[in-house]
Amino acid sequence: MSEKILVIGAARSGVAVSKLLMDCGKSVILTDNRPEDVVLAEFPQVRETLAELEEKGIKTIFGRQIDTRVINEIDRVVTSPGVPLTIPIIAEAYRCGVPVIGEAELAYCMTKAPFVAITGTNGKTTTTTLTGEIFKNSGRKTYTVGNIGDPISNYVMEAAPEDVFVAEISAFQLETINKFRPVASAILNLSPDHMDRYGTMENYIAAKARIFENQRGEDFLVLNADDEQVCELGRQAQCRKYYFSLDKKVAQGAYAMDGGIFINDNESVIPICRIEEMGIKGPHNVQNALAATVLAYFMGVDVVSIAETLKSFGGVEHRQEFVATIGGVDYINDSKGTNTNAAIVALNAMTKPVILIAGGYDKKEDYSEFIEVVCKKVKRMVLVGATAPQIEAAAESQGYYSTVRVGDYDEAVKVASECAAPGDVVLLSPACASWDMFDNFEIRGQVFKDLVKRIGSN
Repeated sequence: MSEKILVIGAARSGVAVSKLLMDCGKSVILTDNRPEDVVLAEFPQVRETLAELEEKGIKTIFGRQIDTRVINEIDRVVTSPGVPLTIPIIAEAYRCGVPVIGEAELAYCMTKAPFVAITGTNGKTTTTTLTGEIFKNSGRKTYTVGNIGDPISNYVMEAAPEDVFVAEISAFQLETINKFRPVASAILNLSPDHMDRYGTMENYIAAKARIFENQRGEDFLVLNADDEQVCELGRQAQCRKYYFSLDKKVAQGAYAMDGGIFINDNESVIPICRIEEMGIKGPHNVQNALAATVLAYFMGVDVVSIAETLKSFGGVEHRQEFVATIGGVDYINDSKGTNTNAAIVALNAMTKPVILIAGGYDKKEDYSEFIEVVCKKVKRMVLVGATAPQIEAAAESQGYYSTVRVGDYDEAVKVASECAAPGDVVLLSPACASWDMFDNFEIRGQVFKDLVKRIGSN
């Protein structure tokens, strides 16, 4: 009798892992508490695969919480990253001793290809994409996957042992690992995020630390030498450690100095490229490039491939993405600014007066440091979403009163455009997740871009 597996969450990773399991002859139940039409509207890319699975006889349960008694029939639970581990069906699985893992863990266990895994609070997607491009340009078959939006499960059956997975791995994904052991991993930075889920910074850091818990021997971990919390956490690792820094030379790793990026491999110092030659700009992107450089170099990628990719790589959608210049005003989409630290980074990268669009889902963050930067950089702040009242109150507590609250994104972009003068920049960097109004930051960013284009066409 085939193993019976319950997959929780019918978005991209849930549908991908369901297909993988069914292709391997497993019996699968796929459940999501949202109605099927809502899921398909939110994730139209899964429609074809889901229809194929339904034709093959997958059992699906949509629109309600699954009865916990089903656990008595289940051999294993595979949960999607966004699903809280406290929901009744997962709590019952734990109580009954039924294994609960995530899609990343399952996919890892089903392939011989090595993993390069990247985590941190900010910069994960840019660093993952850049690292993947470096590997591809070196001639190695590379799968850039994970929290970046492309499930690992889509490729495990085709990946050969000599290929490589470059994976963005979130704290949510790390909660459900067991054997996951990347040959190379990186922790880019740590700042408060997802406090609605973790409650304390200690719990959040503990989740991030799982990226290296199984690494040993010749495996290696890349750490941000400029982040004290990252360095402190790295002391727990039982593998090789390399570092990157914007501020100082490192004995083994990469650093920025005198306008250039350098690798130190403990035998020689190797220049990679000039910072001004890089395709992505700003100090935060130099950090991302340094991390990618360390990962690639110590995985054996040649220096020429690293340098050429740093020069040609133009960035990632929704990360300080230039949208248009209309009437002398630049419009920048930083919808990926889903926490205060990311929004601070975006604001500090701006060289023109800023009209900021901010607000969204409440992750229980402290807005005080964010407002300090707003006071210095922002002419007018347009607030939208669930956290608009909290952000406005935080601003007023520091004497900043140049705010306006609006009801939706149509109004937000319209008001921001009206507030902007030639030479200004309208920046969407919400400092919050999107889940109060949108299903993900990509949809939020696309809505912003569509509204900007509408302004340009009038």
